[in-house]
Amino acid sequence: AVVSTQSTGEILNPGRKEDDRAKCMEVLVNIIEITNEMLPKYESQIFNCLLTCVNHQSDEIVRVSSLGCLGDLCKVCKYGCLNHIQEIIDVCERTLMEDQSELAKRAAIVTLANFIECQDKSLFHEQQRETLRVYRLLKKVTAMNFDKEVQRRASQALGVLSGIVREFMFPKTKIQHEVKIL
Repeated sequence: AVVSTQSTGEILNPGRKEDDRAKCMEVLVNIIEITNEMLPKYESQIFNCLLTCVNHQSDEIVRVSSLGCLGDLCKVCKYGCLNHIQEIIDVCERTLMEDQSELAKRAAIVTLANFIECQDKSLFHEQQRETLRVYRLLKKVTAMNFDKEVQRRASQALGVLSGIVREFMFPKTKIQHEVKIL
């Protein structure tokens, strides 16, 4: 409790140096990776802290670090990020479409790619509206004039997402014979 409360307070403190705030985020994610049992109790607080840093910080380093930590958090807690799926997509979309920083755009696309790669495939079938939003966003990124690295990573994530959706739309047929003995 002390680690989570103290670190989120330090991360959101604008009086701290950018590097210190970024290091606090990384330390928090490392602690969560080590003690995964802590996450359910503090997950909302941690996600909100990282999302707030991406949305409301003018410092490029803090935004990029927040997005990177958000992507790492998506890998660590597959099910924990489902409560924040809308916010994660919104933050990544806003960063990709409006942010001037190429580093922030790269971090946003990595966050989306991490989210897609680590989730259970059935999630994308159950969350059809969010899947469609992510698909459209990735298509838009690949079509727009972005950094080559951003476009390459978006194309990879789009390929993974397309494969997952294709499996649901066109499942492999299995022929089964049932023999009953009376």
